[in-house]
Amino acid sequence: MEIFTYAGMIALLQVIGIDLVLAGDNAIVIGLAAAGLPKDQRTKAIFVGIIAATVLRISFALLTTQLLEIVGLLLAGGILLLWV
Repeated sequence: MEIFTYAGMIALLQVIGIDLVLAGDNAIVIGLAAAGLPKDQRTKAIFVGIIAATVLRISFALLTTQLLEIVGLLLAGGILLLWV
């Protein structure tokens, strides 16, 4: 699928929307982890946490797009979700 087509842009916007919704839980976890630290370390911990969360999210998105290119994997995942 080309990203510069209408369908590609819609898919990209959907992924960005989902990513923005799920970003809230990262902020809560980072805040909880940094709450007990001294002020100077807290700022560094929040910054490193945000960078790590961003890098991981991008990495997982790239991995997911590669996995979805495997023939039949999407069908197998759909079949596994039928019991839910």
